[in-house]
Amino acid sequence: MAQQPLIHYHVRWRPSGHQPGASQGLVAGTGDQLRSVVPLRDNPDPRRLDLRASSRDPYENIWVRDFNLNSALKVIVLVDTSASMGYIGKVNRLHVAQQVASQLALSAYRSGDAFGLYAAGETINKECMLPPKANRGAWLWVNHHFPKIQPHGNSMDGLFDTVSYLPQKRCLVFLISDFRWPDGKLKSLLKKLNHHDVIPVMLQDPAEIDEQPQRGIAMLRDTETGNQKFVWMRPALQIQMAEMRAQHIKTVETASRLYGNKPFVVRGAFSSALLTEYFMRRSA
Repeated sequence: MAQQPLIHYHVRWRPSGHQPGASQGLVAGTGDQLRSVVPLRDNPDPRRLDLRASSRDPYENIWVRDFNLNSALKVIVLVDTSASMGYIGKVNRLHVAQQVASQLALSAYRSGDAFGLYAAGETINKECMLPPKANRGAWLWVNHHFPKIQPHGNSMDGLFDTVSYLPQKRCLVFLISDFRWPDGKLKSLLKKLNHHDVIPVMLQDPAEIDEQPQRGIAMLRDTETGNQKFVWMRPALQIQMAEMRAQHIKTVETASRLYGNKPFVVRGAFSSALLTEYFMRRSA
């Protein structure tokens, strides 16, 4: 498979750290955004001399430009590993999650940002925890550990426990799941993560829609609990199932918008270019 382009994410807030990066920060330093014009004695760097301000000063003071530091972010991925994430249709859902996380890890390193990852289903996966730090091999770590994950359990409650592992300062958090959760769970988790900038990444598989039989006997399986049920497929049931899918998407969008961000929907295979486009629309 061809190498995908890097993800160019962008945040609407300014990190306050002193670690150099690609985002406009809050502290003074080397950057591309003018902070103020100050006397040379306050910022003794003649390379930033402001000739216009100096020539207009009646007291003949020398003025220099002061800039905001371009600061690093902390990019953290939270991955749902409950049973429904093991669904394989036209794509392997967990493999898609791996692609998203791997590409974010590589993009974070190229931007000078820290990257971290936590995976959880009913409980936190202690063998798949990567605290956020600048790590050139983070994408290799993701690709090494993800194949070991076995999605199981009918709960995502372990994701609530990951909140305590996140830094206190604001981070860019990607929450990857199919969001086949009980009502209210997503809203509760986003409320706990409200301090951070959370991007819900919703995984969908076209096979869940395109490969359903139109008529006749069919066996439907709940990917979260594993329960199976024989049904007679008919137009009325098709309409009912379509309405349930639409309601599910609406529920995820409503909860996500309540806490600031529209979800990024991955329909089948992941495209890093589409995620970059998502951030371009978000910052417009």
